[in-house]
Amino acid sequence: MKVGIIGGTFDPIHNAHLYIAYEAKEQLNLDKVIFMPAGIQPLKTDKKITSSKYRYEMVKEAIEDYEKFEVSDYEINKGGLSYTYETLEYFKNLSQNEDAELFFITGADCLMNIEKWKEVKKILSLSNMVVFMRGGADKEKLLLQKDYIEKKYNTSIIFLELKELEISSTDIRSRVNEGKKIDFFVPESVKNYIYAKGLYEK
Repeated sequence: MKVGIIGGTFDPIHNAHLYIAYEAKEQLNLDKVIFMPAGIQPLKTDKKITSSKYRYEMVKEAIEDYEKFEVSDYEINKGGLSYTYETLEYFKNLSQNEDAELFFITGADCLMNIEKWKEVKKILSLSNMVVFMRGGADKEKLLLQKDYIEKKYNTSIIFLELKELEISSTDIRSRVNEGKKIDFFVPESVKNYIYAKGLYEK
């Protein structure tokens, strides 16, 4: 059983998130991909984010038509700070009878900052780290970091080959606030949910 886990604030979830998850599923032959809306992230405690209830519902709406996509409210419900190693331990224990192999899907910026994370060793022993490029990432620096982390922690990091989609949740929130269209960036169900709940408006 190969299980992908893709975490994020998802404020809101957008088409690039879905594309990344779909390509990870296809390229790595995953049995399913679990979207994990974050609770309180240790490195982002100063950021104001939308209520977890709305973020969870938007993910649910976005993935409805995708086979093998699921959403989990584990980090939202656990309370306190959300540490990746705890999430991975939870899913490892949850699926121990199925002998699940976990694939932690994250951006290039996370690989660059991985040693700031709690229990790095555990994260890398509990899962296969799968990294995708974000806009503006320096590929040369990234490859050097990949090599350094692999040697130091005796692990192997997987790079996803993706087309670059320049979509950001920050930009989507700004566009809603300015009364601009967001149809090109989010699934229609998510767009309708944002407008119905009056999210990101002035």
